[in-house]
Amino acid sequence: MQHTQTSPSDLAAFVDDHFPERGIRPDPVIAQSWYRSVVEHRLDPGAAGRTHVLGADAIRQHQQQHQQYLAIASQGVSGLARRVVPAGFAVLLSDEHGITLDTRLPEASHIYTQAGLVVGARWDESIAGTNGIGTTLAAAQPLIIHREEHFLASNFRLSCSVAPIFDAQGLLRGCLNATCLNSNGPKEAQYLTLQLVILYARLIENAHFRECYRDRLTLSLKPIDDIADLANEQLLALDDNGRIIGANRATFVAHQRDAAPLLGARIDSLLPTSVDELLHLTQGGARGVRLRGQQDDALLDVGLRIPSQRHRPAPARPPVRSSHPDLQQLAGGDARLQQAVQRVRKVLDKDLPILITGETGTGKEAFARAIHQASARRAGPFIALNCAAIPETLIESELFGYRGGSFTGADKKGMKGKLELAAGGTLFLDEIGDMPAHLQTRLLRVLAEREIFPIGAQAPVALDVQVVSATHQDLHGMIGDKRFREDLYYRLGGMSLALPALRERSDRGALIEQLLAVQSSGVRLTEQARQCLHAHAWPGNIRQLLNALRYAVALAEDGVIDVDCLPAEVVQVVRGEPLRIDSQDPASELLQRLRRHRWNISAVAAELGVARSTLYRQMKKYGVVQPNDRL
Repeated sequence: MQHTQTSPSDLAAFVDDHFPERGIRPDPVIAQSWYRSVVEHRLDPGAAGRTHVLGADAIRQHQQQHQQYLAIASQGVSGLARRVVPAGFAVLLSDEHGITLDTRLPEASHIYTQAGLVVGARWDESIAGTNGIGTTLAAAQPLIIHREEHFLASNFRLSCSVAPIFDAQGLLRGCLNATCLNSNGPKEAQYLTLQLVILYARLIENAHFRECYRDRLTLSLKPIDDIADLANEQLLALDDNGRIIGANRATFVAHQRDAAPLLGARIDSLLPTSVDELLHLTQGGARGVRLRGQQDDALLDVGLRIPSQRHRPAPARPPVRSSHPDLQQLAGGDARLQQAVQRVRKVLDKDLPILITGETGTGKEAFARAIHQASARRAGPFIALNCAAIPETLIESELFGYRGGSFTGADKKGMKGKLELAAGGTLFLDEIGDMPAHLQTRLLRVLAEREIFPIGAQAPVALDVQVVSATHQDLHGMIGDKRFREDLYYRLGGMSLALPALRERSDRGALIEQLLAVQSSGVRLTEQARQCLHAHAWPGNIRQLLNALRYAVALAEDGVIDVDCLPAEVVQVVRGEPLRIDSQDPASELLQRLRRHRWNISAVAAELGVARSTLYRQMKKYGVVQPNDRL
């Protein structure tokens, strides 16, 4: 999170004015947190301590949403617990919102649970003020928050050593915390505990990185002079063009001063070599090499890891049908889209409207749902309104609602509009470019005043929604033609997310495999069918690709999709030679193959990489007849 910084002199004066009785001079990070707790969050340091804990159902739902994160982090949490719990420390794992997901407590656990060290507890600064979890997330750096450094007096007996946990896009996923109670020693006594927490947080990050990119080419860079420091190992994931699509925290830190962003950069900007040269130098990943970095000329141990299917990316594990892909899954391996998603994550929960643009079929609603799920509003409703699919006469009532008896034919009970239904959650305005002009004016006023007047209402209704809009139209051109309000455009576009067309995505091949795995885990593509799918321009984008794959899966025989299973508009580019038979006498070669396999049609089809139906058609074309079919 980004916060306004106060000058050191102003912070010192603030501490003297508000906390003279504490008798400590906190470092600037903690003083700044005290300032936020008073000025931004309006908290009282002397207020009675009250633990804010989610209900049982909300805890189960929250843990389910973070299932993968919990599974990956569990070994790190257990490893740290084995070393510090016997010494009287509680170990906690939180998410990026400061909600505790997992705990490991000493034997006298009731003492720790009474202090709020439980699963489901909320420790974000807006609720608990300065504390280990909330302030570490706000500062995005490892911290010790010792006794009276906590904002609330009720937390003075806690001493917390906390390290943030980042994902492979450099974004916060949560933090790891070791907390002891009633520590009478100085703050410096917790320094070694903090180093241990940092080490296990880095191990969790690296495990998360390896899980995310298990099917990608990855690099390990270790500075020669720091070979004993595991936290300094840099891990990078590359796409097929040698561009960086993911990295661990050590890599982001090492390159944080670079002018150009790390994600999307080519590997030869970091190392004096290319991917092909690395494959040669490492003998296909069998040995490490030493190279000097391009930036600072430092000597590095370089290791290369190649997935088992280098040129055919293994399909991702099919998601549960009822679950929705998150932002990282939607970004896939495309470096530009990953950068865009990284920017989106930084503006989440900042009360900024988001405008998603892109061609029809690029997945705008999918991204809107993923934005909702990634936000603090994910427990609230996600309400979608397609502005192009509702008659103009009904859009006003659909959007703003009405009260009972407000007009002839109205429901006696009235009807809540989409804006009111979305309270506490996200309102998705799809095809916003098709909204009528008079409603654009009303929507602009609503966004400015943060309240709505349903038709027939006597009093306004407060508006508490995150607005996400989407369009495939050129709004700038519409503004020039006076068909879209310029002031509304700037109200809706607090941040813009431009989705690339499928033909422009660098991860098109992997995306095809992943979507096919979702449709049917037991179906595979022949090489010609795969080339055909890769070569198509996909004017309908991902929506068209999904329909093509569903069609192909329906026609596949023996679990094989060949060219003949694809829709006609997709096949045009490779209609040359459906079978890989190089002989000048294809009939003779077909006959030889069939005889070698004793006329086992399935075996010959598998050898040629085609479906049985294709083989039968070729046999008919070349006059090859099975012995038992001869008259």
